[in-house]
Order: sequence, then structure tokens, then C-alpha cells
Amino acid sequence: MPQLFDLAVVRTILQCDPVWCVYALGDLDPALAAKCSWFWKSGDTRALALIYRGYSPPVLFITGQPELVTPLMPEIAAEPALSLHVQPEIMPLLAAYYQIAGEKADWRMAVCQSDFRPVSVQDTVPLGPDDVDRVQRLYSDGDASGESPEYFAAASLLDGVFYGVPEGDQLVAVAGTHLVSVRERVAAIGNVYTRRDRRGLGLAAQTTSAVVKELAARDIRTIALNVRQQNVQAIRVYERLGFRKHCEFREGIASRR
Repeated sequence: MPQLFDLAVVRTILQCDPVWCVYALGDLDPALAAKCSWFWKSGDTRALALIYRGYSPPVLFITGQPELVTPLMPEIAAEPALSLHVQPEIMPLLAAYYQIAGEKADWRMAVCQSDFRPVSVQDTVPLGPDDVDRVQRLYSDGDASGESPEYFAAASLLDGVFYGVPEGDQLVAVAGTHLVSVRERVAAIGNVYTRRDRRGLGLAAQTTSAVVKELAARDIRTIALNVRQQNVQAIRVYERLGFRKHCEFREGIASRR
């Protein structure tokens, strides 16, 4: 299958479901687009595959029904290993070519302005690059239990939106973003963490509310997040703020058979 180089066409396809495609839309920003390979059946805008080479192994994202994705599989399967970001119905297609390890079930959730029900954010403060040590110290609280945010990068404090709840010279709760694209008007919330001895106090709701409010002020139209399906407590927090489940998807590492 041919690569698709026309980003205007890519954008049109992705905007058919901007919540599911939020990360892929963010990858259209010039600094990230150079790391992307897009595949489609020429002229068919109903299915699209992205291989994002900013990580090792590369990330695979797919939008489209299985019967429309099937013709793309030989090109996708040329990769020896992939980090998966796909919907459940695509997994059998990949299993024909790959062994899949560490499969995790997630929800993609999103909030629109008419549904957003923020809590008070008076105890939150904005965070930036000077706060990286405090943020990392907070996240290290979850190392032993495997709860630390998986995809935090210090550069996110410069490029993204982060809010925290301070206690003395420490942070006891943080919420931030994985991506913010003003150009595409999309953002993905992430890196949400509350210190284990401060849970149950509503701090995750406070910090997440602060992040959503700033994103809305920046005229971001699509605000989404990922959450493990087994994390019932976090799902309830997000639902109280007005987030709704949009679709389920799978993560995992695929290794070529």
C-alpha cells in the first residue's frame, strides 16, 4: 500500500473521529510530522495507519474497520516490532503477524465544554520547567507500586499544560498533558498523579479541572485522556468532571513472528 504524504488528506481522515485520533492529529505538528509514516489504500479515506518513529519500538495507530485495514497489513507487518495503540477489533489482524505481549485494555475518554463540571481549583498552581524536580519526586512515589506515569517527559512542562497542588516545598498532586496542539486544537491529558498518602481528598479532580480550564481558554476543541479500564476510581473522578467514555483500545508490544 502507498504512503500518504498529503497531510491535508491525513487531517481530513483523522477529523472524522478527532477523539480517537487525538494523538495522531497532534502528530501533524511540524516537529512531529517528520517522524510519521502514513499508509492508506490509495483514494480510500475510510482507513489509515500511522507508524510514529519517535519511540522505540515505533508506535502503531490505526483508524478504520478491520476489513478496510486488512489491505494495509503487509506494509505494517514489515516492522519487526511495534508499540500498539489500536482498537480491539484490529488485534486479530496483528496477531496473524506478531506475538503480542503486555496487552492492556484502556478507555479513551473526552469532555466537551457543555458537559464540563469543574471543581474548585483555588489550591492549584501552574507548573513549568523550573518545577521538573518537584514533579519527578512526586511521580517517584509510585515507583514501588508501578503507578508512576509511564510517559512523562521533562519537556512536557515547557510545551504542555501542568497544574499541581503544593504542600510546603513539595507537590502532592499533579495533572498535565501528553500533547497540546493549538494548530490542530487538540490536547491529551495525562501524567495525573496524587501522592499515595493524600488520596481521597479530591486532588486529582482539582488538578485535572485546572488543566481542562486552561486548555479551553486556549480554544482547544478536543480534550481527551486515556485510562486503564481496571482503574475504576480514576474513571469515576473523570466522569464526575464530565468526561465520557468514547471508545476502548488496546496497548501492547507486538514482535514479528
